[in-house]
Amino acid sequence: MKIIIDSTCQLEPERIKELGLTIIDMPVLMNGEEYPQSWDMPNWREEKEKFIELMRDKNNKITTVGASEAQFVEAFEKHKNEEILLITQALRNTQATADALHAALKNHPEYDVKAFDSRSLVSGVGVQLIAMLNETKGKNPSRDECYAILEKNCENTHVMGALYDLFYLHRGGRVGLAAAVMGTAMGIMPLLSAVPGSGEIKAMGKARNYKQACARFITTITEQMEKKNSKKLTLAMSYVGSHDKECLYMKKLLENAAEEHGWDLYFELNYSNFAHMPHLGPDYFEMGYVIGT
Repeated sequence: MKIIIDSTCQLEPERIKELGLTIIDMPVLMNGEEYPQSWDMPNWREEKEKFIELMRDKNNKITTVGASEAQFVEAFEKHKNEEILLITQALRNTQATADALHAALKNHPEYDVKAFDSRSLVSGVGVQLIAMLNETKGKNPSRDECYAILEKNCENTHVMGALYDLFYLHRGGRVGLAAAVMGTAMGIMPLLSAVPGSGEIKAMGKARNYKQACARFITTITEQMEKKNSKKLTLAMSYVGSHDKECLYMKKLLENAAEEHGWDLYFELNYSNFAHMPHLGPDYFEMGYVIGT
């Protein structure tokens, strides 16, 4: 079985290679032209830093578009004689990608593809894959068994994150200009979350600094773990710029909580990818996590 996943999975190149994944890069547009980027481009960290500087220029209009039918077919062709398990971001959030995938499956029945809609975004996509791989480690699961695990985990996958600059939410149409100006001037960090299985990001509150944000996050996770009567937590964080310090602070809080409550904690940290930056901006950290059942 071969796993194909789109670049919203938020995994770094070396991790992708280690797991033997095939990646479908979600296209990014800058001022109407496709921006050259790929998950395995040379000097990927430096290239992302350049991209971030271009984003900070408010004169540049940066957007994303859905994957094309040709991209799916190209990925399938690499593994035409194998069983393929395809994992995508929430298709309800990208109609173009949903239409392209439907067309690829309909027009190319020669490929043996089972497609799984993660119904999640950002690190919520990749953490479902990681949780499934951790659960099947040392085993030889069938594709159907892997799919069943993904379905189970999907309903227990959450996403939370913190932004530092509201202007990118404004450019994406999520908040008004007045709110962006006032919030940014006051140093307010919006906190975002997603309900499991919804693929929809919503506001969950505000914070003045990252320690306040992380305190809110750990409280929320603890409450969710208690509600599910769970002791198993798989969590993946991603960040841009120098915001790894926030992630490492959150890791410490998680480790303390795991020790206090007896959780089986798995934590992974990755640098964010091109596909999410146009939506979340150049200053954020976020996490996806699966509460074990």
